[in-house]
Amino acid sequence: MPDIAPERTSGFLVVEVRGELDIATVVRWTTVLEAAICELPGPHLLAVDLGELDFLSARGAAALLEAFDLCRDRGIDCCLILPPATSVSRVVQLCGLDRRVPVYPDRLAAIAACQPVEMRWLQAHAR
Repeated sequence: MPDIAPERTSGFLVVEVRGELDIATVVRWTTVLEAAICELPGPHLLAVDLGELDFLSARGAAALLEAFDLCRDRGIDCCLILPPATSVSRVVQLCGLDRRVPVYPDRLAAIAACQPVEMRWLQAHAR
């Protein structure tokens, strides 16, 4: 059964999914995700972090697509956080999830990319 841990950061909700997202766990996962989406007044960003997910089935990928459609209907932007070159990232690519929403390798990259231009972080190098 996947563990789901929502974490809110100033209009940016991260839902981390751990374990396996398959036919046996998809109902529990989608219930928690839909509750999290309903808490967000738009426009905000929902990031689904799959970095700790061990297995993603085709049914799990379909549930992600449904969740992203629900977000779009509510005016909420979505993205995936997923390290490259994993078995889960291969499923994401095969199912076309990476063509539906932006995919970032980690939370920091996702947050930085989704900040308004006037709030983007600048990296300073001291010499």
